[in-house]
Amino acid sequence: MQHPILVTAIRAARKAGDIINRSFDRVNEISITSKAHNDFVTDVDQRAEAAIVEIIRRAYPEHGILAEEGSRISDKDFEWIIDPLDGTTNFIHGMPQVGVSIAVRHFDRLEHAVIYDPVHNELFTASRGSGAHLNDRRLRIAQRKDLDGALLGTGFPFRDFSHLDTYLATLKAFMLKTAGVRRPGSAALDLAYVAAGR
Repeated sequence: MQHPILVTAIRAARKAGDIINRSFDRVNEISITSKAHNDFVTDVDQRAEAAIVEIIRRAYPEHGILAEEGSRISDKDFEWIIDPLDGTTNFIHGMPQVGVSIAVRHFDRLEHAVIYDPVHNELFTASRGSGAHLNDRRLRIAQRKDLDGALLGTGFPFRDFSHLDTYLATLKAFMLKTAGVRRPGSAALDLAYVAAGR
């Protein structure tokens, strides 16, 4: 049986996912704003965040919230950390690699996490002491012990390019020792894929 906080996080992630999916084929109709160089926010991000916050507030009004698009209620024992649309750049270009990310911490310890891929209906969940799951199937971490044959996931700098040469040199070194490097565009899904052994 899932913890009630995790159940709430799942409900919130699925609601945000519904908002994302309904907008996915109408990208030309959404409002896009640039927060900084190569850093965007859409009205879909904002609506998804509002839906998540509403569900959390209804279930746990005493909990704190830290959300990417501005919702902030902090200094609480429990804090929900939200990215309502991880992979916004992918989303505005019609690339189906996006996720909803919700984590809950109690003081300084993460207790529950949900990463939802609404496009592929994949729900990754984890609770301290209960393991990690993908659509209710228990996940087992891959047992790879070295880089040979490993497939790496990474992100690329997109705001600050001051260390780009160093980053690319490091990336080259890894590429020569592995099966390859992928950069799908949603850090949350990248981490979920590692947990799933992908």
